[in-house]
Amino acid sequence: MAIIKDSAGKQIQYVHGGLNPDGSQWCGEGFRAHKSWGGTYTIEFNRKFLKEPALMCTIYGDEEQTCQMSIAVVELFSFHFVCITSLPDIPCDCGFTFIAFGEI
Repeated sequence: MAIIKDSAGKQIQYVHGGLNPDGSQWCGEGFRAHKSWGGTYTIEFNRKFLKEPALMCTIYGDEEQTCQMSIAVVELFSFHFVCITSLPDIPCDCGFTFIAFGEI
């Protein structure tokens, strides 16, 4: 996690992380992760953003296991987001990385 000032002097927060398929964190800081059911993960930011942050998520893992997987953000608020990892036809657990950034 990092907080910097942009050219207008506003504070911008960057939160990044990586999660294993079981929901455990393998990198990053500034958040807590919770895995619920098949492929559904909730990421709570330690410090909430002023409004919904810009967010990017990417599937992570071995090519053999992830070549047909995708990730979708299904809920985004200033304090958390929910994403679902899936195969083409069914939710499925998978590792992923993310970065969220925005004004605080």
